[in-house]
Amino acid sequence: MARDAIARQYDVDKNRVILTCDEGKGSYRPGTITFHAKPGKSIDLDQIRESIAATRLSGKTNMGMEYLEITVIGTVERQGNERVLKVAGTNQVFGLSESPTNALQKLSDAVAKGEKVTTVIGRVSGWSGRFPVALENLAKTPPDTRAMLSVTDFEVAKK
Repeated sequence: MARDAIARQYDVDKNRVILTCDEGKGSYRPGTITFHAKPGKSIDLDQIRESIAATRLSGKTNMGMEYLEITVIGTVERQGNERVLKVAGTNQVFGLSESPTNALQKLSDAVAKGEKVTTVIGRVSGWSGRFPVALENLAKTPPDTRAMLSVTDFEVAKK
């Protein structure tokens, strides 16, 4: 159901949406949905949320998600006291927060050394828990609130 909701998005390459289920018994097994943007597009997280909310996953279900991890191509900049990630080719900006891997500190050190960060991988704040609760909480987020990305890894431009 979530896989189909994601595949319907205009910015998602429907041929690159893959559902991988873990081994287990019964009809409900943990799994991972991997998807990619169409070439030249950027995925809109609000539209993904709205599409999933339009399915029965927004009702009385025990299905949920552990996290939404994204890979973003863009540039890391400082805005005031905060490091932010500007998504290439869009107006999207993510705030960056630390994860248990200390990747944000490593990213900050790389930027301080003059290295150009080109890609950031991280988990989007708020995208976890049972679908009905997570979707409801995400819908309550004020529209001008910057999404936060808990940095798990990053890449720098090759020299």
